[in-house]
Amino acid sequence: MSRVESAEKIEGIVGAKRHAVDHIGRAVTAESRVYILHSERCRAQYADLRECPYSRALDRGIDVRKRWAGFLDRPVRLWVSVATHKLVPEVVLDPVELPPPLGSERRGQDDVDG
Repeated sequence: MSRVESAEKIEGIVGAKRHAVDHIGRAVTAESRVYILHSERCRAQYADLRECPYSRALDRGIDVRKRWAGFLDRPVRLWVSVATHKLVPEVVLDPVELPPPLGSERRGQDDVDG
């Protein structure tokens, strides 16, 4: 089940800054947990980020052996599989590919981890 965590904590764990439209996440194997850094668009759209399609997909679990192999413990851009309705990684983000900080960051609001 997804739970709310502070935005600053999620940014630190995921290792990325918030993006305008992309959701970025990190599957932390030591904690058996996936953290989602919701996009600015998503945060503007959902008062409760647990209602976001990405959070709902995370509640369905992830396929660690198939879809997440090679994507664990690093920041990845996320999407929701149309076939399984689960959260899946799209691409590993290298430090040079991480989105730049947004000038309109909203500190103090919460994000979701599952």
